[in-house]
Amino acid sequence: MPVEVTDFPLQLSPPGADTTAPPWLVRRQILHMRQLLRDVDCGLWEWHPNSGQCSAFGDIWALFGEDGATAVQNLWAGEELTPVHSEDREKLLVARRRVSAGGGAFDITVRAFARDGRQLWLRWWGRSVPGDENGNVVIIGGCADFTDQLAMRDQSGLQGERALWTLGAVGDGLWEWDLLADEVVMDLACWSMLGYDSDHIDRDARSALKLWKSRILPEDLPRAERAFHDHISEQLPLDVEFRLWHRDGGIIWVRCRGQLQKNSEGRPVRVLGLAQDVTGYREAQQRLERELDSERKESTVRAELLLSLSHELRTPLNSILGYSQMVELEMSLNPDQRQRLGEIRRAGQHLLHLVGDVLELARIDSQRLAPSMEPIKPAALVEDCKRLLEPLAETRKVSVIFEPLGWESAYICADPVRFKQVVLNLAGNAVKYNRENGRVVINFSPQAEGWLRLSILDTGKGIAESRRAEVFEPFNRLGAERGQIEGTGVGLAIAKRLTEAMGGRIDFDSHEDQGSIFWIDFPLIDAAPEVIQMPAHAGTPVQLPPCQLMLVDNRPSELERLRVLLGDSEQVQLVAATDAVEAIFMARTRKVDAVLFESGMPGMSADDMRRILREDPLTGSVAFIRVGEPGEGGGPDHLPAAFDLVQLARQLKRLLQA
Repeated sequence: MPVEVTDFPLQLSPPGADTTAPPWLVRRQILHMRQLLRDVDCGLWEWHPNSGQCSAFGDIWALFGEDGATAVQNLWAGEELTPVHSEDREKLLVARRRVSAGGGAFDITVRAFARDGRQLWLRWWGRSVPGDENGNVVIIGGCADFTDQLAMRDQSGLQGERALWTLGAVGDGLWEWDLLADEVVMDLACWSMLGYDSDHIDRDARSALKLWKSRILPEDLPRAERAFHDHISEQLPLDVEFRLWHRDGGIIWVRCRGQLQKNSEGRPVRVLGLAQDVTGYREAQQRLERELDSERKESTVRAELLLSLSHELRTPLNSILGYSQMVELEMSLNPDQRQRLGEIRRAGQHLLHLVGDVLELARIDSQRLAPSMEPIKPAALVEDCKRLLEPLAETRKVSVIFEPLGWESAYICADPVRFKQVVLNLAGNAVKYNRENGRVVINFSPQAEGWLRLSILDTGKGIAESRRAEVFEPFNRLGAERGQIEGTGVGLAIAKRLTEAMGGRIDFDSHEDQGSIFWIDFPLIDAAPEVIQMPAHAGTPVQLPPCQLMLVDNRPSELERLRVLLGDSEQVQLVAATDAVEAIFMARTRKVDAVLFESGMPGMSADDMRRILREDPLTGSVAFIRVGEPGEGGGPDHLPAAFDLVQLARQLKRLLQA
């Protein structure tokens, strides 16, 4: 029935007023109530059930309609009661039917959504009074905003809601999806992200969902809908980013997060969430990616230029050195000429070494140098390096001592040529920059988690702590270029890059005027269990903790190898994923305790996979073990490619029984 908008009637008396009082007293009571309404968030209303006529007075009605009569119609007299929270509509309808049919009074609290999307708590009261001589009744009452008093009480019983509304106070948009009524309400901040203010949004905030969805880019809409569906049906975390068209024609990125709420019976009833404008973050990320890509291209160009220049320089340098050596063989040279030719030859050899080091560094940086990995005995290679360094050590009057300490039969996986190059660079520096009658001590020592360390100690001048960060910088000799010792300044940079390319770790410790110790670490392979684990009793059976273990590897042979390895370990349930996406889904939906991730898997790096699992509440406690190449800085959560049952047991016990 159409609503007739009228002024607030004079005959409406406030609750508790004496309706038999003389007109002048009733008028005074109404004037007094109007004065009160100017100071509080309240309003008075009147409804004629027979005619449907509504009237209202007070500032509160502007929150719900263009005028007071429209607001009362929407909140009380209408059929749909759209602004009223779906859980409170029945309560309001019961009160309306009872007071219309049998008279009496009511006083209830309900939740309602303002035109800007805010949820408010309203105290809604009224009573039935005689209307005319025909027996028609009039319902009169009042409405007050009790949000501040009741909002936190309502939130206290709902998991995560207090935190969501608190986060909303910092400027993010708040939204609520009522699953029972299939209605969504968004506050003004959500609309502001799209460029709308309170004067331009749909007054019925619930029906405005269509407008919001219509502004999501078509290629992003299926992904957003899938994220919401998975949150409701699978209880997967709701955290999705998508693009929307802004009102001015631009594109914005929005991050949408939410938390499912259930009733006392465990049934999903609604989702509360936040919408955050992440356009600035996305633009900054894309800008950084462009800059990084540009730096990669520049680095590639520089490496190609260095490679080309190095090759071009080596040919004439070799010619100069060759001819100088031929001239030195002439018997007719006097001592002065022979000395000058010797200086030419030494300078040419130094320059040739510099060009060779630059060429080596350029090859590594351009990723043209791929290590040829194989099982090697590092002790034998170090012994070869010691013999090569002895002539230099004798010249410098430095003694070189190698102490295998029982690790002669140990194996590691490395490129033998590059491993010797690293050792020669480190030990060569230890000899060159040592003091007269100094010492260089090389030895092995076991490290945690089955790693073997090769340490090279010298008694030189040491390195100042203030220059520690410069040690592995190319062409930085830390002031030694002012001395008499020749060098290029790239030996340590090459050693670091080669060590890391082979899956090892490199670092050092130094004290000024006392000397330095540089070391490289590599995982042991194919070693006897007593070497890696040092068990209390030989032959002790390997015990793995009960768990569900997931292997992420696209090679069937590795899956079969692991199955054979776990053949007698019935307490370990093995599952497998052949790609990163499948692995994430299985980790979220199954009770996986530990993940073995092959570092060479295509599509996603091990570091990215670890970060995704750590940041997801459903998988944050899953143990992550990298198989193959260790990550940046190595780390304990790593197994070599050819790991055995003992190594696997150690990792699982350490991670799962911590």
